[in-house]
Amino acid sequence: MRSRRSLADRDQGLTAFSAILGRLSDATLATAVALVDGEGETVDYSGSLTPFAVKIMAAELAIVLRFLSGSRDRALASSSQLTIRAQNSSFSVYALGDNYALVLQLPRRSFCVSARAVAEAVREICHEAALPVPSMLCAERWARVEIQEQLGGSRRPKALWINGKWCPVMVLGQFHTLQSSRHELGFRAQLSSGEEITLVREGIGLWFVDDSSLHGAFR
Repeated sequence: MRSRRSLADRDQGLTAFSAILGRLSDATLATAVALVDGEGETVDYSGSLTPFAVKIMAAELAIVLRFLSGSRDRALASSSQLTIRAQNSSFSVYALGDNYALVLQLPRRSFCVSARAVAEAVREICHEAALPVPSMLCAERWARVEIQEQLGGSRRPKALWINGKWCPVMVLGQFHTLQSSRHELGFRAQLSSGEEITLVREGIGLWFVDDSSLHGAFR
């Protein structure tokens, strides 16, 4: 899947996390995405901001998340996610194992992040880094996929790209998701093999499949 937006020049080599963070940046329209370690150092990053700006932003937000973990308030101390809406940008921070954190800077007035895209990225990061997947995301098995839509503007899926080829899908029914107010479309569909899958088209035009029915084929 190609990135929809231009990326800033890098000041470090690619790592095993580069493609994961790039896909997440594309899927969430984030201006910057970074993986930060327990010392506040950026392990890797993606986005349109300069490397220096990304690293400063990521370090500061990781510090805020760690500050909350030391709070006397039990609810704050157990926080695994932090979302901030500021005047010019919004930010989301997700706590991972071993004091790692995933940090996103979003466009102005953005406050909602694709939970499916984040869950997919976190699973992939944890797999690469041999970290436990956060318990709140263990049940999330969504994977981003390429879909051919039927002609006519109905947004109904026609074919799914899997295993290097287009596989026709037959729509069995359409349903409303919990995020229907954000213009999401949900479909129950069947592959030519007879296997049934659940597909969701998010508001910005990205498609996700419930990967649990395909035994992790898209991990």
